[in-house]
Amino acid sequence: MSEYFEHQSNAKAHHGDIELDGRIIDKLPQGAVVKSCRGHGISNWNRTAHLDFVLDGQLHSYFLKILTGPKGRPMVHGEYESMRLIHESVPKFSPMPLAWGPCADPTKHFILFTFHELSEGLPPIPQFVNAVAQLHTVKRNPSGKFGFHVTTYNGTLAQDNTWCDTWEEFYMKGMKRILKLEEEVRGPSSELRKISVPFLSKVIPRLLRPLETQGRKIDPVLIHGDLWIGNVSAQAGSNDPLMFDASAFWGHNEYELSTMRPLKNEWAKECMESYHALIPRSEPVEDWDARNALYAIRTYAHDSALYPDEPKFREKLMEEMQNLVAQFAEGHNEARG
Repeated sequence: MSEYFEHQSNAKAHHGDIELDGRIIDKLPQGAVVKSCRGHGISNWNRTAHLDFVLDGQLHSYFLKILTGPKGRPMVHGEYESMRLIHESVPKFSPMPLAWGPCADPTKHFILFTFHELSEGLPPIPQFVNAVAQLHTVKRNPSGKFGFHVTTYNGTLAQDNTWCDTWEEFYMKGMKRILKLEEEVRGPSSELRKISVPFLSKVIPRLLRPLETQGRKIDPVLIHGDLWIGNVSAQAGSNDPLMFDASAFWGHNEYELSTMRPLKNEWAKECMESYHALIPRSEPVEDWDARNALYAIRTYAHDSALYPDEPKFREKLMEEMQNLVAQFAEGHNEARG
C-alpha cells in the first residue's frame, strides 16, 4: 500500500460472537438453522460478520454488514442497488447482495451477501483488468443519462447522483457537492476557495467538454465508483478478483481507475495500461493524463472530507487542483471544442 493510503488507518477488525437480530434471521432461506455468527474482516464504517447456517443438511455461509446511525438506511440501500447491478454484470467477480433492511433496533440496518473466502494481497493484474473491462462493456444505460437511481455513499458521504444529460454536468455537480462537504467537515480555507473558482469554471469544462463535442459521445457505463485497493481482493482458490463496497453510477469508464493514480507504483501503472489495451483511451487522447488527474481529485476531496484530522489530504487536494489550474485555467478562457 502506498504512503497516501496508509493514512486511511481507522479500519477496525471485527471479532467475537454476534447475536443475530430476528429481522436478519427472517431473511435467511426458510428452514435455515443458524450455527454461528462471528465478527469477520475489517471495515471503516460498519460491523462485519461471517454467518453460518444449515439448510437441508448442507452448511451455507453469508457475509453480514451492520450499520449504526441515521445514515445506515440510505447507505445499505445504495450499496445494495450498486452491488445488485454489478453482480448482474460480472457475477464471477462480485458478491451477490441478498437482502437489506432495518433491524429491530431502529438505529441499525443490515445488508447480506454471499460469502467469499479471500486471499492476502491484490488480485493479479490481468484478471483484475479483465473484470473491470467486462463490467464496463456488459451494460450501457439505455437512457443515455449520467447518474444513478438512488443515492449512494462513498464512505459516509452521500453522492449527488442526480440524472444529467452530459458527463461534464454530472461531474461538476459531484465535485461541487464534495467540496462543500469537505469544507463543512474541515472548516473553510481561503486558499481552497480561491483555487476552486478557476478549477470549477475553467478546468472541468476544458477537460470534459471535448469528450462530448465535435461529434464525440460518451456512453454511460456502470461504474463501481470506489474501486480503490481496499475494495478489491483476490478470491481464495481461483485468484479471481472480487469487487465489493461499491458506490455505483452510470458514467465515463475512465473515471473508474483514477483511484489507482494516488498509488504511484508500477502495479497501478500497469493496471491502467492493461485496461486501455482492452478499452482504448477516449478522444482527445492527448488529454488523458490530465483527465485522469482531474478524476483523481475527486478521490482526494473525498478522503479530505472522510479523514478531517489528517492534514495531508487537504494539502494533496489543493496541490493537485493547483497543478491543473496552472496548466489549463491561467490564461485560458474557453473549453476546447
